[in-house]
Amino acid sequence: MATTPERRARLSDQAYTALRGQIVSGALVPGAQLAEAEIAASLGISRTPLREALLRLADEGLMTIYPQAGSFVAPISLEAMAEAQFVREHLECAVIRELAERIDGAGVAALWRIIDEQQAACGAQQAERFYERDEALHAAFAEGVGRLGVWRIIQQGKVHLDRVRVLSLPVADHMPRLIRQHRAIVEAVAAHDPAAAEAALRQHLREVFATVEQLGLATPAEQRTPRRRRAEGTAEARGTAEARGRADAERGAALDTA
Repeated sequence: MATTPERRARLSDQAYTALRGQIVSGALVPGAQLAEAEIAASLGISRTPLREALLRLADEGLMTIYPQAGSFVAPISLEAMAEAQFVREHLECAVIRELAERIDGAGVAALWRIIDEQQAACGAQQAERFYERDEALHAAFAEGVGRLGVWRIIQQGKVHLDRVRVLSLPVADHMPRLIRQHRAIVEAVAAHDPAAAEAALRQHLREVFATVEQLGLATPAEQRTPRRRRAEGTAEARGTAEARGRADAERGAALDTA
């Protein structure tokens, strides 16, 4: 049975979501080459919707595709990460100021419950649960002022931040440090102090820069695997050969007309 455009779009969305999650979680490491046939088989789809998903990931800066060489997981882009952090900081700081002005007792209690859940996850060394509660807390900030749309905008752009955050969770004292920062934010919100809430949140969101330094994240060139470097070299050589071929043809044409 032929695949309809609607069904192909759904399959492409499924592949995109699955691969994006694996890249963010680190299951697919920077520089890894994707075996399209194997991935398509594991997802139960054909290669056409898979390639559409790969193109979407490439548009987000999560994949690098070299024609006739393969598709590779892109290195963590520190430039893209910094840009995403800039956008998030400005949007979320505006949200937290508004929250500090408007929140009621029930709202404050809900925030403390999330932090308690995060503390429990930290104590149990459940990194995935900790990360999920971290997301829930920041979503609750936006929900508290009726601005979940702003949170969705932040989510769309923070994938490069999330790749760094996932790497940082196993680092000693990282989770307890984030909880301390979360407590400072909620304390300021509960005190209805917009300036203090914004300052505490701003410090928290800039933690990612210290994390990058602490993890010693490599430059994009250093993150490439030998296989990827060979692919890049092949692609570059192919482009150089094509350019030389065009130049030779142009010189030949010029001699013929001379």
